[in-house]
Amino acid sequence: MHLYKNFFRILNRNKAGIVIYGVIMAIMILALIFVAKASFSESSEVDVNYTITYVDNDDSAVSKGLIEYLSVNNTVEDLSDKSERSIQDIVFFSLTSYHMTIPEGFGAGEGEIEYLTAYSSGADTYYVDEEVNSYMTAERNYEALGYSSEEASKKALELMTGEASIEEVSSGEKGSRTMDFSVFYINQFFSYLIIGFLCLGVGHTVIANSDEKINSRIETSPVGKKKISFVNTMGIFTFGVMIWAVFMIINLVLGHGGTLLRDYWWVIAINLFATMMFSCSLASLVTAFPMSANVLSMVTNIISLGMSFLCGAFVQQKYLGEGVLKIAQFLPMYWSVRANNMTYSQESGFDFDMGTFIMCIGVQIAFAIAFAVAASFVKSSRLSKTA
Repeated sequence: MHLYKNFFRILNRNKAGIVIYGVIMAIMILALIFVAKASFSESSEVDVNYTITYVDNDDSAVSKGLIEYLSVNNTVEDLSDKSERSIQDIVFFSLTSYHMTIPEGFGAGEGEIEYLTAYSSGADTYYVDEEVNSYMTAERNYEALGYSSEEASKKALELMTGEASIEEVSSGEKGSRTMDFSVFYINQFFSYLIIGFLCLGVGHTVIANSDEKINSRIETSPVGKKKISFVNTMGIFTFGVMIWAVFMIINLVLGHGGTLLRDYWWVIAINLFATMMFSCSLASLVTAFPMSANVLSMVTNIISLGMSFLCGAFVQQKYLGEGVLKIAQFLPMYWSVRANNMTYSQESGFDFDMGTFIMCIGVQIAFAIAFAVAASFVKSSRLSKTA
């Protein structure tokens, strides 16, 4: 028992890694809450306004209707009194987003609108082109139905400037969606954070216990090296359970009242616990090798960040290529993220399936056993060499 207590005394003296990942976790949680509130805020309107200039050589009902339509959401200016050189200068210096010249006879279907822009493939060009084409399509369709050009222009203007009332029908309130979004991504990052906590935070304690001076003192005591190794393993597992409990409390606080936690709390609890198990075994394997604190930090970052990018913790699995996902399936974090994805299909695109969930948990446990066996073998080899 005194060895077990001593493990946490040493852990308290080597808590830099734990503090670092604790700060990272706090920043991630605050950032997720901020993003969630911004994503589901009440106001989501975006005003698009461009400066459009024109020369109307047609002066027909069709051209006047088009200009009136473009004036609704944009700043429109007549440049009929400007020379061609002046218009080119205005366009070149981006004083106008889009200049159009309406040819004579355009209302009667003769000729096409010519336009000038500073950036021919820019967003403003595309937007105004779409506006012009949409209006003209509506106007020509009304003419095809038998309306005069004046009537068709008026009908097209009414159609294109009319406002539609849209009502969002949702099974949950915006507050619930904000909670679900935050809980989903916090659990998505759990596998990355716990590997860092265990390998880097607790790993320093295991390395300290393996120090040559401590080993020399152990050799003069009745405590065996295998017992020290067992205590290190139990210390890692104990700290892993503590992290799992902390994350479950965070889930309860942030997700209370949300549909995700209400429907899938048991999925989250089991999946995070399985993730914690393979992370403990992985930390035990990594710290079984003799290395310095700097090397441990480098190895931890390579493992945690590498798996996070490949397995979908940072970039969602639905956006990853098929080749990347095939490689990721040989890594335990993939199955942790895959199980978490099924709890929030609106964001991840994966519906919940019990068979797939059982497979995800089973694969993670298999990795935990494999890492534990490998760690035991490495530790036994080291002990036999120093015996």
